[in-house]
Amino acid sequence: MFLTKDELLHFLLIPLIIGLLGGFSALLFRDFIDFFHFLFQKINFLHGDIFYLISTPIIFVLSNLLVLKFLLHSEGVSLDNIAKKIALLHGHFSPVKGSLVLFLTSLNIGFGLPVGREAPIAKLGGLLGELFLKLIKVPRVNLILYLSAAVSSAIAATFNAPLAGVLLGIEIILGKVNLYLLIPLIVASTTATLLAREFLGNYTAFFVPHLQFKDLYFYLVPFVGIFFGFLALLTKWSINFIRGLKLSLRHLWLKIVFINGLVVGSLLSLFPQIRGTGYSYITGLFLHKTSPLEAFFIMLLKWVAVVITLGSGLFGGLMSPSIFIGAFGGYALGSIFTFLGADPRVFILVGSAAMLAGISRAPLRTSIIVVELTHSYQLLLPILIASSISAFISAKFEPGAYFKRSLIQKGIDIENSQVLEFLKCLDPRKYLTFISPLKEDDDYSQALKLFAKVHTRYLPVVNEKGKLVGILSATDLLKILQRGTEVKISQIMHRNPIFLKEGFDKEELVKILGMFTTSSIPYLDKDGKYIGMLDLNRLLKDLTLVNSSCQSDKLQHQ
Repeated sequence: MFLTKDELLHFLLIPLIIGLLGGFSALLFRDFIDFFHFLFQKINFLHGDIFYLISTPIIFVLSNLLVLKFLLHSEGVSLDNIAKKIALLHGHFSPVKGSLVLFLTSLNIGFGLPVGREAPIAKLGGLLGELFLKLIKVPRVNLILYLSAAVSSAIAATFNAPLAGVLLGIEIILGKVNLYLLIPLIVASTTATLLAREFLGNYTAFFVPHLQFKDLYFYLVPFVGIFFGFLALLTKWSINFIRGLKLSLRHLWLKIVFINGLVVGSLLSLFPQIRGTGYSYITGLFLHKTSPLEAFFIMLLKWVAVVITLGSGLFGGLMSPSIFIGAFGGYALGSIFTFLGADPRVFILVGSAAMLAGISRAPLRTSIIVVELTHSYQLLLPILIASSISAFISAKFEPGAYFKRSLIQKGIDIENSQVLEFLKCLDPRKYLTFISPLKEDDDYSQALKLFAKVHTRYLPVVNEKGKLVGILSATDLLKILQRGTEVKISQIMHRNPIFLKEGFDKEELVKILGMFTTSSIPYLDKDGKYIGMLDLNRLLKDLTLVNSSCQSDKLQHQ
């Protein structure tokens, strides 16, 4: 038989059904949004934009009351937190809370609030996928893969971006790429996208004329990346600041939320451009000449409305708002460079990608999403440059942000305050194991005896003064057998090995934990002399236990 039963299920049937569920999730979500938009028009007894002054504060208060009632956390409904839920808890999506998130987000978008739909649709896709996987009782070893495919397919169908969906799945699944993981992701994402295209059409998010690529843009897009990197930082800080007021002003919170709703409602009634996703107005930037000042002003108003809305605890994503903010801000910035021959319309796409990358800290996925959304493949290079710069700046000011996703796969949430406190107070000597080092002039027999005596794959190598000069791995013994037993350790050892010194920066440890899979590394004093081997496996175990003490309860509520 060409395909075994297990291969047929794994590579085709299960991902195909998951993809259909992901596509159905996107269609269902779109229908809910359309229903609430229809409902808004029907109950708008004022028959004008002034109705936003009534509807928006009511939605703000209603959302917060439901959050209190069902112990939901709106800040937890993000792609990063969904990834954590899959990696750390293997799913466990709550049908009740998932349905409530779908209801509230659809209500918010249908009533014109400036939020996106990416995280709630990912949650819905994950929920439906998990219900199906429980029904057919898939092996636990494949559960994370299939859940990732469910989330990826929902995103792919929603944004008509199958490649971006696959990249999202790769990020969620252990950061590994092989055919066993990749093929189900591709099947699920493409199936969901094809289903969405069948019912919604092969659409672009907004109309983009063919834009000419110029080498000039390589010199200009870094400025766009820098601007939106800092704006993304300010966005996250501002949203978290408003959310932080909920605890300190909890007795006044509903009144504050009502006032916030009035502010956002006023903005929505006066400036229709900032309602909902606003993609039609991005099309207007391409088709009609807009003044740079007007574009910047609209960007600022959208930013204020988004920050207040999400900071006040309402459900919704940041992807669509980021694309809008980046588009209008990019157009305004690009207009500055017209005297050099630059087309400001190019910076609409560059700005969209840069802002979204700063928020998501996923420059490759972001670039692919923007390119797939607009079919502007010729601008991929400047988009990648701006996205990378923005993501770098955004991650620069957050501890461990560079390695956040890889650490999650090891069971560690570097954003967890208890994990950060553990690392701050860490005593490395607690995890030291002394393993006798080899000398540079030692030969094969001495290395073989030492490897047989200790349970480790790595042996430190020191010079006459006891300073670390290299590391010898068990696989290096094969080199000795190939070259002959007369070879000295210094000839085959790895020079400049990874190590930590006394008084090391905790960021350095986070980097090692995030980048490498080694079980232990040398630990040195301040003069570079070997002290012992730092047992990273024991350290990771303790970090995981610290992380699990509060992470499980936190994610269960999301």
